[in-house]
Amino acid sequence: MQLKIGNVQLDNNVLFAPIAGFSEVGFRHMCSKYGAGLTYTELVSAKGLCYGNKGTEELLAREDFSTPCAVQLFGSDPEFMYKAAKDERLANFEIVDINMGCPVKKVFNNGDGSALMKNPDLICEVVQAVREGAKRPVTVKMRAGVESGKPNAVECALAAQKGGASAVCVHPRYREQFYSGVADHTITKAVKEALDIPVIANGDIVDLQSLERVRDITGADGFMIARGALGRPWIFAELQGRDASHDTGRDIYEHISVLQKYMSDFTVANVMKLQLCYYAKGGRDAKAVRVEIGKAKAIEDIFAIVEKYFF
Repeated sequence: MQLKIGNVQLDNNVLFAPIAGFSEVGFRHMCSKYGAGLTYTELVSAKGLCYGNKGTEELLAREDFSTPCAVQLFGSDPEFMYKAAKDERLANFEIVDINMGCPVKKVFNNGDGSALMKNPDLICEVVQAVREGAKRPVTVKMRAGVESGKPNAVECALAAQKGGASAVCVHPRYREQFYSGVADHTITKAVKEALDIPVIANGDIVDLQSLERVRDITGADGFMIARGALGRPWIFAELQGRDASHDTGRDIYEHISVLQKYMSDFTVANVMKLQLCYYAKGGRDAKAVRVEIGKAKAIEDIFAIVEKYFF
């Protein structure tokens, strides 16, 4: 099923989530290869973008232009968010997404991420600012609320819509839950029923059965896959009933080759330490791979692990 966000037409409505440490340019490329309708960058700090922080360029690397990609900004100051959204380095991205779900203490205590859900009026201001700066569709990714048992996703989503958001994604866990417990998609359903713009469901979607369950509960327009895609980008083909044939070893090498265009081998090795744990997950050599990753220090060590365990 297709999905349109603002003026951006997606080929399908199965999306790959923004995940710190994982939604880098190489893995986004792999998800696009297997049919993700939209991918997202890792979290990009609006202030970091404005101040020219090191590392931002790697976060903004873009390899595959055949599939739309959204850049995800985090921040809570409308002025900084406006300036960041205007930055010419974001021109490579069709959509600008605002993070209103990150539960990490450092981000939350600074008033960013899920802390924005404490102030719906500010949400409206931030969305307006980003929309004015970006001149392209703006979306929002949020949670059920901050405090467990006190959902305010509907109020916050309405504020985002009022500010001009083109779509809202709901991960219906509370900030206090982080990633524990179960996603309460009755909250996603309530948001869907309240809004006039597309609503994307995120949380506990790991296979076709769980996607269909969430679809039946929520009536959502799109479905975002997060941890369920790690180590298996071919899930996007599976979820669409397409051929998901794959060669894991070759896919890992393709993943690495994309990273090497934009990062030093030292950085690539560190990125792949995380990714390889997931590529190996569930396999008979998963434990051995983790042990060897713990010893790996250079890209040559990563290649040796791939050759030994994935071919």
